[in-house]
Amino acid sequence: MEAGEVLDGRYRVKEALDQGGMGAIWTATDLESGQVVAVKVLRLDAYTQGWFAPAERTRHRIELLKRFEREGVILEELKHPGIPRLLHRGYLGEEPYLVMEYVEGVSLREFLNMRRPFPFDAAVAIAVQIAEALGHAHANGVVHRDLKPGNVVIAFADGAVKLLDFGIAHLTDPDATRYTALGATPGSAGYMAPEQLRGQRDISASVDLYAFGCVLFELLTGERPFEDKPDRNMNTQHLEDLPPRLRSINVGIPEELDDLTWDLLAKTPADRPESIGEVLDVLRTFLPKPGDPAPDPQLDPDPTARYRLGERPVVGTADTRVSPRAASRRPVRRRGGWLGRNQFMGRIAQARAELLANGPGDRCAELLDLLPKAVSDWGAREPIVLEGRLVCADAARLDGRTAEAKAQYQHVAENGDPSDPLVLEARLGIAECLMPEGDFTGAFSGWRAVVHSLSLVVVPASDRLTSRCREVAVELAESGYEAEVADLLDQLPEQ
Repeated sequence: MEAGEVLDGRYRVKEALDQGGMGAIWTATDLESGQVVAVKVLRLDAYTQGWFAPAERTRHRIELLKRFEREGVILEELKHPGIPRLLHRGYLGEEPYLVMEYVEGVSLREFLNMRRPFPFDAAVAIAVQIAEALGHAHANGVVHRDLKPGNVVIAFADGAVKLLDFGIAHLTDPDATRYTALGATPGSAGYMAPEQLRGQRDISASVDLYAFGCVLFELLTGERPFEDKPDRNMNTQHLEDLPPRLRSINVGIPEELDDLTWDLLAKTPADRPESIGEVLDVLRTFLPKPGDPAPDPQLDPDPTARYRLGERPVVGTADTRVSPRAASRRPVRRRGGWLGRNQFMGRIAQARAELLANGPGDRCAELLDLLPKAVSDWGAREPIVLEGRLVCADAARLDGRTAEAKAQYQHVAENGDPSDPLVLEARLGIAECLMPEGDFTGAFSGWRAVVHSLSLVVVPASDRLTSRCREVAVELAESGYEAEVADLLDQLPEQ
């Protein structure tokens, strides 16, 4: 392709914008409307000539052509303001090209590099628009697979956010033809979900949720969740390491967004939100509202303008319809929506820390509220559910609600594996609940059985379990069982 060429008698090529390994992007003028458009052309020879032996070139050329043609088919189906429209498809000699809506703007990668830290309202406005475009794609059976800041553009004209490059998109239709990425893992380093990095072919829209979590992390903190280290590369961290919490980087980030990002970056797809719609339910709470001030310093382009000025962008599906804004900007806790395991584990840790520091409080109450949802999602016997119930029982006992605590402890003891340390902790809790009722005999019997299990190394003793045994022993000794307790204390493992 060269400047001055006219494609199909209508599009006069102007200049090259970007030259990649497999293709190039040019601007052109639509001779009928006078508008500037973008032309993406597949450079077959430039790609296959240097990469493959002659015998392999034909096969790879065919695959590249089919992938490029499918990108055109996908773009014809996607009709959303956040995705550039496909205007025309054609061939220049043997090389196919796509004519698309041209978006004059700045890539999100460049935008982030210009402003660190990024204004909070602008970060949310961009994230919502990306998520709405993804929601439309997912509703049409398309997984982007290459979401990253370099594939997002903010338009100079109005600050609208556009999602680009569906070149390696995946169709969720089981009957759709699968194309490999010519031996490579489809996606971009730093934004690929663990299942992508492992080369898993049967992927879902959850890979876009993970990539969106990476982008959201960077929007809100100015940092990527993982960077290469001298002793540990970035891909290994994406596969194995937990990301930092947003609030460990910036304590001013709302807790709901911290939780949302944490769940989006879960290693297992089942632990991420079920859909982008659930993500939008959280994000839209923090959008700028009409009358809010512009970002300071001023942004050009300004992605908050459409929300601050009261504009309501038209969206393509019910899935991505903008919901009415809450009257208050105060964050609203999620109730009855999705609940990720990472989020629940974090709530357990926070409640335990609260118990140790100040006794039962808001964290423990919140964990108790989440417990029914956890039971519904994962079952009463799931270890993480048993641990959450155990912490709730501890909170109830320390708060003087002995009957409630004993019922929770009994539930853990009856539903857990008898060799599980959580079950032994629950049995100790039952013993502690018996003492205020005056049943010291029952309390001593329960305590003795737990100590006996530990002495037989039925389970490995944790420091917490051993400490708890010693604490209950002190109470029993003060209640008339000093000699009996003394004989058994030596059987406890050393801390």
